[in-house]
Amino acid sequence: MSFTLLHYSDPHFGASVAEISKAAVQIAHELEPDLLVISGDFAMKGRRREFQAAREWLSRLPAPRLVIPGNHDVPALNNLWQRFFAPFKRYKHFIHPSLEPSRDLPGVGKLVSANSNLPFGWHRDWSHGFLNPMQAQRIHRELLGVPAERLRLLTLHHPLLAAKDKERALVAPLPLVSKMLTDNAIDLALTGHFHQSSLALFPAKNSERKIVVSQAPSICSTRRKGEPNGFHLLHLSPGKICGELFQWEGKKFLRQSAHRFSRTAEGWQEDLPARPSGSSPDERC
Repeated sequence: MSFTLLHYSDPHFGASVAEISKAAVQIAHELEPDLLVISGDFAMKGRRREFQAAREWLSRLPAPRLVIPGNHDVPALNNLWQRFFAPFKRYKHFIHPSLEPSRDLPGVGKLVSANSNLPFGWHRDWSHGFLNPMQAQRIHRELLGVPAERLRLLTLHHPLLAAKDKERALVAPLPLVSKMLTDNAIDLALTGHFHQSSLALFPAKNSERKIVVSQAPSICSTRRKGEPNGFHLLHLSPGKICGELFQWEGKKFLRQSAHRFSRTAEGWQEDLPARPSGSSPDERC
């Protein structure tokens, strides 16, 4: 059984391109995914009007959907009272009442989520992402009973793979995150935050059990971080994951490349290096 999952991230209403956000709705309906996942940052500064625009956009996207918050979905520093005492009030009102939803994927497996956003803390940069032991325990409970042959998916806003400039922080603490991924036999993680596309394995260099990571670019924000707006389309089947990158090419989204992964006894491996998409069916999923 094949299952298609459309992965959007970081629309950033308040700093978005209307033409691209409209095109994102159109292609989502054309692709007819089994599930749409949006991994956070619906707003730019957590303002009411930004969330209103995001809600209207969401209402035009195909269902079913699973959405999670990002660090920009809490009020900015000009509204410290709400940031400290009701950081996700607007997100819950306009976008979704749950910060950590989950969803059964019939015949495929299960998708769980983790809210990696801390509105404030002792760390200097409040945009950084963190997970805690209680979240790891909850994820473990939610995945109990998922058969070994089925896929276990996790979505969080903050990234697992380094940015291209390698200067920005990953979700922390990495030892806890790595242990959680291994102990729960996670197969696929869906993240965002960097506004840069990665379809790759984590961890990349050591001998630990590897998982597939879909780190999506910004779907429609003006903050493009050196690459076009885009998204990932993932094709899931028992023991196989294939991810396609689509990028904005001036007037529409076009398929650019495909990455294929297979599950082995040691975890996941990439079957072939990514190839540019073209006329050959072998260059697509």
